[in-house]
Amino acid sequence: MENLLAGIEEKHIAAHSPIEQRWTASSSSLMSPAHGPPKGLFSWVGIIMYLPSEEEKQRRDITEKFKGEYCDIVRDIGHDVQSVSHWAKQEMPPTVEDQLVLKELMRLKYPVELFKSARK
Repeated sequence: MENLLAGIEEKHIAAHSPIEQRWTASSSSLMSPAHGPPKGLFSWVGIIMYLPSEEEKQRRDITEKFKGEYCDIVRDIGHDVQSVSHWAKQEMPPTVEDQLVLKELMRLKYPVELFKSARK
């Protein structure tokens, strides 16, 4: 939480306060970011991207900052603590290189080949 807040402050990201943090038990679902052993504990951390302005340019600037610098901070911090964003809430990184890093992270976190074989 402290690293996330420091990154938000350093990059001057308009994040509303407080930063959301929730706790849940582990999940038996292989698709869950909280998949883990029984009685495991997981923390969910994030901010909500609010678009309070009706001005199109300001809304676009907020969205770009959120999808760019905020998501970069979350990925960087997540790498250090082996966490990932929810697979259905991923913002794609802007560069091919960063997309490949994200793809590898998802491959390590989720049994992608098992899911692919189930689709056949």
